[in-house]
Amino acid sequence: MRELTNRLYQFDGFQLDPDERRLLRDGEPVSLTPKAFDTLVLLVERAGHLVEKEELMKELWPDSFVEEANLTQYVWTLRKALGESTVGGPFIETVARKGFRFVPLVTQRDKVPIVISTPITSERAPTTTFKPLVFIPLIFLAAAIALIGHRFLNRKDVLPVTNEKPAAEVHRQTIAVLPFMPLSGDSRNESLELGMTETIITHLSNLRQLAVRPIGAVRKYTDPHQDPVEIGKRLQVGAVLDGSIQKVGDRVRVTVRLTNVSTGANVWTQQFDERFTDIFAVQDSISERVASTLPQKLDGSEQQRLTRRYTDSPEAYQLYLQAQYLWDNRNKVNRDKMMQYYQQAIAKDPKFALAHVGMADLQITMVGDNIVAYDDIKTHINGNLAKALELDPELAQARNLRAEVKYQFDFDWVEAEKEFKKAIELNPNVASIRLAYGWYLMSAGRLNEATKEMENAQELDPHSAVINRARGKLLYFGHRFDEAIEHFKRIVDAEPRNPTNHRVLAEAYEEKGMFAEAIQQRSEAARANGADESKLNSDIELFQRAGWQAYLEKCLQRNLDDLKKDYVSPMVIAGVILKLGNKDEAVVWLDKAIETRASGIPNLKVDPVFDSLHSDPRFAKLLARMNLTP
Repeated sequence: MRELTNRLYQFDGFQLDPDERRLLRDGEPVSLTPKAFDTLVLLVERAGHLVEKEELMKELWPDSFVEEANLTQYVWTLRKALGESTVGGPFIETVARKGFRFVPLVTQRDKVPIVISTPITSERAPTTTFKPLVFIPLIFLAAAIALIGHRFLNRKDVLPVTNEKPAAEVHRQTIAVLPFMPLSGDSRNESLELGMTETIITHLSNLRQLAVRPIGAVRKYTDPHQDPVEIGKRLQVGAVLDGSIQKVGDRVRVTVRLTNVSTGANVWTQQFDERFTDIFAVQDSISERVASTLPQKLDGSEQQRLTRRYTDSPEAYQLYLQAQYLWDNRNKVNRDKMMQYYQQAIAKDPKFALAHVGMADLQITMVGDNIVAYDDIKTHINGNLAKALELDPELAQARNLRAEVKYQFDFDWVEAEKEFKKAIELNPNVASIRLAYGWYLMSAGRLNEATKEMENAQELDPHSAVINRARGKLLYFGHRFDEAIEHFKRIVDAEPRNPTNHRVLAEAYEEKGMFAEAIQQRSEAARANGADESKLNSDIELFQRAGWQAYLEKCLQRNLDDLKKDYVSPMVIAGVILKLGNKDEAVVWLDKAIETRASGIPNLKVDPVFDSLHSDPRFAKLLARMNLTP
């Protein structure tokens, strides 16, 4: 027996072992000189923070005087060895005249004792675990799997919580559930295929021992010839579950397999040919089979949540899946279809809590998208959430949605936080809930707490563009404009067609007084939304000819004209007016924004656009109307 101890760091496909002086990229060693390796360790240990040159040189050469050029050379060597990160930027950022910052998100875990020819175990829960599942002995492969209850939670993504320490420390294993494939291409049922995947992910996400990659991380893996082992390595998981599904008449045919990523071995395969009414039992069987591989038995609460069934109606379930399938393409036609599907699902089974949650989520989104006023729909939203929680008080997503309604629309910040904390207590492994709580904390001005919560969210879903964007917004709201600019530059490089990225980058440039760059980014945002090129060129020409003030005046007039035929948030109009120097008129529009619960209004306290109003007594009164203090 031999033991390996102490720390490991992981980032963007790399694993760094300082004690063994080993750097691996996707399992392959990366060659570094001794001093370059030491430099990397120092930077990685302080990831996300500025490490000053003087500090680095003192650590690297404690008893010698060397020139700064030596340090620069080693950083250059590291950049060359590491290449570019997956988001397209360098791993090491130079902070002019100060030092360096290691950019990617780094997760740390303790190395665990390794017993040769035996599964990996640990004395305590590691911060992050990338190791294979401890699989059940072969004798159990022949055992019959009990077909028990069903828990199909929600569409939100789940990943391991690396910072969360549960009351009872547990082993954490990692798994990816890949999209189920059709058995033949001529009779696809994409809502069922994706729904099956999401169902299994949701079943397994209730287990604290198991970290499940989110649907967003696996959605793109739909090639029928793909290699699950290679995908597993890419996703840094110990096991991959994949399968096929097809509904033929009143029957459903499912094949599923579990693959050990480290060995490439097929751990088990199971086939089902059942009546569609037994789809819930098939899902239960798969989830139970995976859960049985875990080294620790499920406690009563986990077992209950794993086997929770939200509907016994296959018709209601199918309608719910059809609504969920349309979430990523919510144009007007699909939004109307979603509403109908949820309504029909509830009509089929009034006790289907998830359908009530889906309906409330859609209604809240419609308010946020300025399609309907909150006052006109709040009774329906609150009714759906109340019904869902009456049916299941432990439904974390319903708690989360209620929290969002409480602070964004009701300005009840105290009750909102209670609901957020309850949601996290019920299921700490949902990235979207962590992110939502992070936004709440940020809007309340509790930026340090928001940073921690958004870090939790990103550790749960490292590849989420939404979370990465929110962390950039946090930099902006924290008046860290240089960092926000660099952050959003990287995001823009990765997502050049997303208008939101360009808009936030423009806002950061404005706060720095870099108006030419701001206008360029606003033009890119408008271009991504399909704006006419001649209009974009005229804006740039106006700025070049008449300056920033003239450009703002044109923006204001355009917003007021648009307001006659479409919705424009009063927050946007107030911001432009304030930039033009008219505080009185800006306060009038902010009053309208509060009254109508305009998009963006919960961020009034921290939005730098309104900094010049902070000393105005009227600003404190506006915040007071939202139950906030300056």
